[in-house]
Amino acid sequence: MLSKRPLFASIVLLVIGLAFGASLVSGFGSWKGINLAFGASDPQLGGQLPSLPNDATLQSINNSFTAVAKAVRPTVVSITVKTEAPKQAAANKNDNNPFRHFFESPFGDGQDGGSPFGQQGPEEGLGSGVIITSDGYILTNNHVVENAAKKGGVSIKLTDKRVFDAKVIGTDPTTDLAIVKIDASNLPVAALGNSDDAQVGEWVMAVGNPLGLESTVTTGIVSSLGRPIQIFDRSKTKDYGIANFIQTDAAINPGNSGGGLFDMHGAVIGINAAIASQTGMFAGYGFAIPINMAKAVAMDLIKNGKVNRGYIGVEIRSVDQTDAEALGLDRPRGVRIDRVTKDGAGEAAGLKQNDIILSVDGHEVNESNQLQGMIGMHHAGDQVSLKVWRDGKEIEKLIKLKPRSDMNLASNDNGNTDENDNSGLSPQKETATVDNIGLTVRNLTSSEKDKYGVKEGVYVSHVEQFSEAYDRGLGSNFKVITNVAHTPIKNVVDFERVVNENKGKAVGLTIYDESGNSHFVSIKIPS
Repeated sequence: MLSKRPLFASIVLLVIGLAFGASLVSGFGSWKGINLAFGASDPQLGGQLPSLPNDATLQSINNSFTAVAKAVRPTVVSITVKTEAPKQAAANKNDNNPFRHFFESPFGDGQDGGSPFGQQGPEEGLGSGVIITSDGYILTNNHVVENAAKKGGVSIKLTDKRVFDAKVIGTDPTTDLAIVKIDASNLPVAALGNSDDAQVGEWVMAVGNPLGLESTVTTGIVSSLGRPIQIFDRSKTKDYGIANFIQTDAAINPGNSGGGLFDMHGAVIGINAAIASQTGMFAGYGFAIPINMAKAVAMDLIKNGKVNRGYIGVEIRSVDQTDAEALGLDRPRGVRIDRVTKDGAGEAAGLKQNDIILSVDGHEVNESNQLQGMIGMHHAGDQVSLKVWRDGKEIEKLIKLKPRSDMNLASNDNGNTDENDNSGLSPQKETATVDNIGLTVRNLTSSEKDKYGVKEGVYVSHVEQFSEAYDRGLGSNFKVITNVAHTPIKNVVDFERVVNENKGKAVGLTIYDESGNSHFVSIKIPS
C-alpha cells in the first residue's frame, strides 16, 4: 500500500507536467510558447508617443501647412525657355556675384542654361511662374524669359500636366518682372496678398520647380525685409534697379525663379528672384520681390506691354550718423538727395542737394531702396507728397512725377552764393594733411579747374587706407572739394582753416567726381 506522502508528491508532479505541456502546445499556437516557457519574448519595437502639451494645437499647425500647400501648388507653373543664342557670356558676368539669379538647367554645367558639352546653339532653362488671372496671364521674372526665342521659346506646364506655348506680353528689367500669356481658361488663380503686412519671423512657403523637381514646396520664415541687394544688369536698367527684397530662409534653388512666396493664409507676398550663394545652390538666404510692387508692374504690362513708371529725378543716399550730425538731424533718418537731375520732377518742385526726404505720402522712409520702391509703384503724372528736412526744419513738397525719358542727367548748382573774396589770403601753402582723418589735399591746377568745371577748391591728392576719409569714399572717385561746413574753399589755406575751426564736429563737404558732378559727403573731424 502506497503511503500518502509519495502519492501527494506524484500528484503535484503530474499537475506541473500537465501545465508545462499545455504551455508548449498552446503557447500562442507557435514556438513562441517555448520562449515564453523559458522566460524570453520578442523585443518590443518603438515606444509610446511623447507627452506633448496642446497636441491639438500642434496638429492644427500641421494641418495648416498641408492645407496651404494643397491649395497653392496648382497656381504655380513650370516654365521652360529655349533661347536662340548661347547665354554663356552673360552668365559669366555674374559668376562673382553672390546674389545670383537662379534660372538655369539642372543638367547643365552650372551656368544659366549651359550645355554640359559646351556646344553652341539653342539652349534651354527652367523657371517658375504664378497664375494671376483665370484666362492665362502668368507672372514671372524678367531674367527667366528675356532671352527666349521669338517663336516657341516659352512653354508652360501646369500641375495637371497640361502644356501650353506662351507669349511674352511684357518685361520690366528695373524690377526683374515679366508677364507671359497662355491660351487657357478656368485656371486656378493665386491669391495676391499685401507685402506691406509681412513681418520678420512669420512663416512662409516657397513653391516652384527647383532643379527640375516640379511643384516643390519648402517652408521657412521671413528673415528680413527691404534688402537692397544688387542683382540687376545695369546696362538694361540704366543704373536704376529697384532693389527692395523680402529675405527668406525657405529653401529655394535654380528653377525657383518666378515662383511664389506664400504666407500661411495662402496668399502670395513675393515673387522669388535670387539667392545669396557662392556655389549657385541654396545656402540659407533667398530673396523675393514684394507682391505689392509686382501687382503694379503686372497691371501695366498686361494693359500696355510696358511700365509707365514715374521718377522724382534725384540721386539719393541713405543717411548715417555722420550725415545726421552734419545736417542737423537728431538721429539718422530719411534719405539724402545727393544730386538733382536737370529737368526732373524734383527740380521743378524745388528740391535741392542735401535735402533729406523723411516720408512719402505720410509713410516714413529711411533707406534709399525703400524710397525707390515707394516711388516705383507710381506712374508718370502721379503726384506725391514729400516731407523734407532742410536747414534745420521740416517742409512739405508736392511732386508731379515725370517719366525718365523727360529728364537729362546733369549736376545741380552746389548752392555756393557767397560773394566774399578770400583772395587777399596768400595761398603760399600748396598742400595740407589732416592726419586724424587720413586726408591730404593740394591746390588745384588750371587744367584741373577746367576738367572739373570749378573755379576754386582743393584736390584730394592722397587718402590713407581704412581712414575716416577712406571710409567716407574720398579719393576713389571724389576728387575736388569746393565747400566745407557750408564755407566756400578757394585753396589749401582756406581748407586748413575751416577744418581747424570744426574739430570735434561732423561737417559736410561739397565734392566733385571725375565726371564733373557735385556730391555731398559728410565726415567727422576728431578733436
